[in-house]
Amino acid sequence: MSKVVVLGLDGFSPELVERWLEDLPNLKKLQQQGIWGTMESTVPPSTYPAWTCAQTGHNPGTFGFWDFSYRDDFSYGQPKLIDCTVRDKRVDCLYKILPILGQKVAMINAPLTWPPPRIPGGYSISSFMTPGLDRGFTWPESLKDEVYRLVGKYIIDASEPGVNYLQIEKDKVLRQIYDMDSQRFTLCKHFFVQKQCDYVFAMITGCDRMSHLFYRYLDEHHRRYDPDTRYANVLHDYYVWIDKHIGETYDVLNGDTVLFVHSAHGVQRLDGLINLNEWLIQEGYMVLHEYPSERTPLTELKTDWSKTKAWATGNTGQIYLNVKGREPQGIVDPDDYDSFLDELADKLIQIPDEQGNSLKTRVFKRKEIHSGPFAQYGPDLFILFDEYLWNTSEMVGYGRGNLYSFDKPSGPDDGADGLNGYFCIAGPGVPASGKHTGATLLDVAPTVLDVMDLEIPKEMEGKSLLGEEKPERPPEDHEKMRSRLKALGY
Repeated sequence: MSKVVVLGLDGFSPELVERWLEDLPNLKKLQQQGIWGTMESTVPPSTYPAWTCAQTGHNPGTFGFWDFSYRDDFSYGQPKLIDCTVRDKRVDCLYKILPILGQKVAMINAPLTWPPPRIPGGYSISSFMTPGLDRGFTWPESLKDEVYRLVGKYIIDASEPGVNYLQIEKDKVLRQIYDMDSQRFTLCKHFFVQKQCDYVFAMITGCDRMSHLFYRYLDEHHRRYDPDTRYANVLHDYYVWIDKHIGETYDVLNGDTVLFVHSAHGVQRLDGLINLNEWLIQEGYMVLHEYPSERTPLTELKTDWSKTKAWATGNTGQIYLNVKGREPQGIVDPDDYDSFLDELADKLIQIPDEQGNSLKTRVFKRKEIHSGPFAQYGPDLFILFDEYLWNTSEMVGYGRGNLYSFDKPSGPDDGADGLNGYFCIAGPGVPASGKHTGATLLDVAPTVLDVMDLEIPKEMEGKSLLGEEKPERPPEDHEKMRSRLKALGY
C-alpha cells in the first residue's frame, strides 16, 4: 500500500509549464518518471466547486454549489455562503473516506475547509476562508501551537483584514505570497515526515494569486500589458521557485510514497467583463422597479420578479430562469423551459466585445453537464465568453446599455480562470507512460485511492489515471476493502 502526498497548485498553468519546462528540472524529471498532462476542469472552473470535484470524484450537481455561494431551495440569487459543514453533509471528500479505511490524513489550506474538518486520527489547517487566527483554524485545536513553532505566525492568505490582495502594493504582496507558500511546503513535509501521515494534501495558493496580480507583465496581448521590467519575470521566477520546492518535497518522500501535483484550473489573461444582468435588462428579460444610481449586486437590486424571466449571478456566466411553479414568482412556463434557454443561448453567442469583434462563446444547459441530487438548484445556463478570457459581472448600475466593464469590485484583476489545469504523478507503482490525454478533475480522487490500493467506490464518476497498467490486487485485498467500504455506506 502506497502513501500519497498531493500538492494542489491553485491556478498552475499547463501552458506556462510547457513554456518554461527547461527551467523546471524537477517537474521535467517527474514527467519523465510518471504520468502528466492537462486536466480538464469543471464548468465553471471556480475554486470551490473545482477542488471539491477533485476531492470527491463527483460533479457539482452532487454537492450543489458552483461558486462561493449557493441556494438549496428556489430562492432568487444564491443567498447562502458555502462552508465545510455544508459540503460534508452532501458529499464524501477523501479526508472523510480515508480515515474510515484506516489511513492517517493531513489537510493544509484545502479550499472549503473552514471550519477545519475534524478528521479522526488526523490533522487539518483551515483554508483562506478562515475569518481569523483567533477562530480556531486547526484540528485538533492544540495543533495551532505546533504550527506556530514550525512557521511562526500562520499566514491565512495574501489578503489583509479588510483589504483584498489585488489592492495591496505589489512588492509587499509579492513578499507575502512567498512567505505564505513557504509555510505550506514546510507544513506539508512536517506532516509526512514527523507525523507519518498516509495522505497529505497541501494547497499552494500563490500560483493563483500571482497570476491575477502579474499576468499583464507577461502577456503582450493583455489589454493592460505593461512592459515594466521590475515585474516582467515575476511569474517565471515564481514557477522556478515552486519547482525547487516540488523537488525538495519529492526528496523527503520514502520509497513507498507517490507525489501527485495538480491544479484545478489554469490561469489566463482577463480581457474584460460582460455585465450580464445589464444585458438581460436591455433585452427585456429582467425588469427593475428602479434602476440603481451606483453599481449594485443582485441581492440589493429592486427587481420586479413578477415580470423577470431570467437573472445572472457571480462572475462566471451563470443564468437562472424564473420558472412558474418553481421560483416564488415564476413566470416562465415549464413547457417553454428548453425553448427559452435556446432563445437565450442564440442571443448570448452573438454578443461581441466592446469593439464589435466576435467572441468564441459557448453555452451549456445545466442538464447537459451536471447531474445529481442538488443539480436542480443550480444555474439553468452556463456561458463561457471567449473560453473565459471574458468573465461576467452580476452588478447593475454601469449605465443603461453599458455591457462592458474592466475592473472587479475587489480591484484590478489581470487573470481569469482557465478550463484546463496541470497534473503530474510519479512514484512507486506509477508507470512511466508520459503524457496522458483526457484527464479530468473527477479522476483525482479515484487515482489517489488506486495508488493507495484502496477500492474505488463505484459511485465516483472519474477513473484512475493509472488505468489498466497497475497490477491487480489479490482477491483477499478486495474482500478487506469491501468490508471497510460498508462502513461508508457504499
